[in-house]
Amino acid sequence: MDPVERMYFLSAMAEAAKLIRLAHTGLQRARSQCHGEVYEHIDLMCTRAYELQVKAEWIQHVALGDLKITLEAIDPDSRQGPDRRRSVDRRIAAMRSQLMPKPELSG
Repeated sequence: MDPVERMYFLSAMAEAAKLIRLAHTGLQRARSQCHGEVYEHIDLMCTRAYELQVKAEWIQHVALGDLKITLEAIDPDSRQGPDRRRSVDRRIAAMRSQLMPKPELSG
């Protein structure tokens, strides 16, 4: 990707990440105000919005060169089992851990 393309790409991804964060916040508010079957649907939407948010942040860092793409984070076979509907995809946890700052050891 040349520098101009990268600039437009990162701008678009930043906008997408912002909108996803806003949607996730709204979904969390809605989830706190409902119950029953509606709660289950909103909870699933919150989970998917969280996954999209982490993926968007991760892709931005990859495009900036801050992170190297690891096969573990993008391998479709590393997905969680059949009960994935209820929990966050394991790959998201791997991506999130890559975004976290590494603790510095003082010695």
